[in-house]
Amino acid sequence: MKIDKALKSVNALITSFVVAGVLIGVLVAAQFQSSVAANSYLVDELNAQKELLQSFDDDREALKNRIFDLRKQIEENRQTLELSAEKVSLDKLDTLKTQAGFNKLRGKGVRILLAEGKAQNAQSDSNLVHAADLRDLVNLLRTASVEGISINEQRIIPGSTINALGSDVLVNRVKTASPFEINVVGDVNLITNRLSDQSAYPDLYRRIKNKDVNMEMEKLEQVNLPAYDGDFSIKYATDVK
Repeated sequence: MKIDKALKSVNALITSFVVAGVLIGVLVAAQFQSSVAANSYLVDELNAQKELLQSFDDDREALKNRIFDLRKQIEENRQTLELSAEKVSLDKLDTLKTQAGFNKLRGKGVRILLAEGKAQNAQSDSNLVHAADLRDLVNLLRTASVEGISINEQRIIPGSTINALGSDVLVNRVKTASPFEINVVGDVNLITNRLSDQSAYPDLYRRIKNKDVNMEMEKLEQVNLPAYDGDFSIKYATDVK
């Protein structure tokens, strides 16, 4: 009887150890699995953060390059605009200078030769080409919207003067005399039509008809006018302070 009780006690103890071992194994396995899962989650999160940071860095670098390219393009466009504006300004200035007579001018036009004829009597000066005759011709030519006029290589500008000095004429205060070569750039047909109008300058035309004064006209494909090189008379100017 005592032996049977001892065997039962041993079996119960062994069973207890086995159950305890199984429980401990289950707990250890569960703890191991929990640790592995937690550690895997942290690793994945860290990797995701690293990838996100790398993506941010790549985007930032791409934006920096884009900004650099845009700034470079803006600078190039600005320089182009400045050059264009400068060219437009220079072209406009050249146009204004040409219109004002400060540049040489070349183009289609008419050459007019006006010269003294033979005096019909010693007391008459009807054979002379007067300053008034030249002024009348210049005013007539201006009605033809000509681009430029010169008289004996003196460019006529809005402020030009044509005055008499005895039998000579002062053009832009430069002494000149007959024969007078008047070069005109502009619409050839309109210029010749204006010059053919006898009523525009009746006194000069009468003397031309009487051969007191000789006048010839020639249409040219190219007429060269010099630039104005005289002085300037400034009126109504005030100092700016």
